[in-house]
Amino acid sequence: MSKISLARLLIKVKSMPPLPQSIAQILELTKSDKSSAHDLTKVCERVPKLTTNMLKLATSPYYGFSRKISTISHAIVCLGLDTVKSIALTSSTQEMLNNEVPAYALEEGMLWQHSICCATCARIISKRIGFNESEEAYIAGLLLDIGKIMLSNFSEDQFVQIIEKAKNNKISFDRAEQEVLGFDHSKIGGKIIKKWNLPPILVEAVQYHHRPEKAKINKKLTYVVHLADAISCMLGIGLGCDGLMYVFEENTLDVLGLSKEDVESIMCELVDKVFGTEKSDDDCALQQEPFQA
Repeated sequence: MSKISLARLLIKVKSMPPLPQSIAQILELTKSDKSSAHDLTKVCERVPKLTTNMLKLATSPYYGFSRKISTISHAIVCLGLDTVKSIALTSSTQEMLNNEVPAYALEEGMLWQHSICCATCARIISKRIGFNESEEAYIAGLLLDIGKIMLSNFSEDQFVQIIEKAKNNKISFDRAEQEVLGFDHSKIGGKIIKKWNLPPILVEAVQYHHRPEKAKINKKLTYVVHLADAISCMLGIGLGCDGLMYVFEENTLDVLGLSKEDVESIMCELVDKVFGTEKSDDDCALQQEPFQA
C-alpha cells in the first residue's frame, strides 16, 4: 500500500458517517438554556439501545453516583444535562473505540479502556483545580485518540517505519508520525470531531493534546487532557506500541496549579473509579513517578 496523503485521508474523514441523529439532537438540546429534562428524555427514549447503554454508564463507578438510577428521566435529574451529554457521547462511540487498532498494537477493547480512563481522569483533574468545564474535559479525554482508528485503517504499512524512527532517533511518537506521514493521529482526531460538529474547544483539545502549548481557545482544557493522557499511560491502561513514547510538557503542573503530591492523589482516585478498588496512600506512592521536577 502506498503512503496516503493528508488530502486523501481528509476525504476519508469527510466520508465518515455523522453522529447518530439522536446524539446530535441531545447535543443541541444541552446547548440551550431553554431545554428541559422532559425534552431530553423524549429524544433518549426513542432509541432503546442508547437508553440501556446510558443507564449502564450512569450507574458505573466512572460517575460515582451511589443511588440507583432506573430511568433516563431520573438520570437527567440526578446527573444534569452536561453529564448526560457526556454519557450519550460515550455510548455512541463505545463500539468504534472498542475495536482492535492493529497499527498501534491495540487489541480489542484496549483503546476503549484508555479512552474511558483519560476521560475519567480529565474530569477528576478538572474538579481538583476548580475548572468549570469538567464535562468538556471528559469528552475531550474520551475522544483524544480517535484519530488512531483512521490512521490504522489507512496507514498501517508505515507504522514499522514510524516505530523505528521514534526509537532510533529518540523522538516522540507523534513527531515520528509527522516525519513519516506528514501529520499525526492528533490532527486527524481533531478533523474527525470537527466533522461531527463538536465545539471548537474540543477540536483544539484533541488536536493539541500532545502539544498543549499550541492551544489558543482554551489552553487550560488542553493541558488538563494532556495530563490525563500522561497519567493514564503511566498507569499502563490501554497502552499500544506508542505507549510512553510521547513528550510530557514540563510546565503542565504549573499551568494547572498542581503539585506532584496532587498527581499521586489523582492517580489513586482514578484507580478507585476505573477498577473499583481501594488503594492506600502508600500503595499510590509506590507507582512509578512520571513527573520529575
